[in-house]
Amino acid sequence: MVPAISASFRHRGDQSHYGHGVSLVEQRSRAGVIWSGATTARARPWPEVPSRAALLISGSHSPTVQLPDTPILQTWVDTLSRWGYDSVRTSPLAPIAASALSSVGFATSQKLTLLERIDEGAVTVAQPLRSVRPRFPMSRMPASSVVEAILRIDRAAFGQEWMMDHETFREALHATRRARIFVSRIDDELSGFVIAGITDSYGFIQRLAVHPDFQRRGEASSLVQNALSWIHARGCRSTVVNTEVSNAAALSIYEHNGFVPLDYNLSVMDRQLSV
Repeated sequence: MVPAISASFRHRGDQSHYGHGVSLVEQRSRAGVIWSGATTARARPWPEVPSRAALLISGSHSPTVQLPDTPILQTWVDTLSRWGYDSVRTSPLAPIAASALSSVGFATSQKLTLLERIDEGAVTVAQPLRSVRPRFPMSRMPASSVVEAILRIDRAAFGQEWMMDHETFREALHATRRARIFVSRIDDELSGFVIAGITDSYGFIQRLAVHPDFQRRGEASSLVQNALSWIHARGCRSTVVNTEVSNAAALSIYEHNGFVPLDYNLSVMDRQLSV
């Protein structure tokens, strides 16, 4: 599963039209906004791979999101090359957006199944878990020791290629208007976590991971149930999550907890750049 589902996720009946505003703002070295309008594209280094750009496109999960014309997409590529990156990888994209980027040389590196659970009542929680509270009332970040433990679990579960770092962890917590982290423990050791979020009346499972040493013990299902219970208690109409199409274990957990695949997949796209 790739974090994070954008708060601007739209369901099939909604429309997202591309605007004409342009903004290029290098907020810090090799990172910033490279296009803004109805769709915003941001770039920053990929976790643990500073030569690869992460291209984060707002609303990219929506089946109706529109990207600009090919010449403007080429300026995105040129900007990333000028900033010194030798490759770029996108956030998960719905088919229309993925097709647009394929016109400027992007190819699929990962296919994701997008699933949705319609809320039809209270969720049965077999093992209630406490959410991790932030250190300060106005912050979403828990204590640094908890963050480090979560990132260690994430690296062990997803590997260096797809793991979160501090920045992507922070992005996952801020991708939605409200967020909670639930953690599981075995013998007083943090064994897994889930980041749940809410925007308007929609819930999102942003990230779910269980350390390989503790998998196949029901930890993941328990984390999902706690996240769904929190989302349900706040009146959400549905919850969305994505996971790799080949991840049979994750798909089984989500489907067991009432998720159904939507009629389109998401693609993470890659491209080599000329420096």
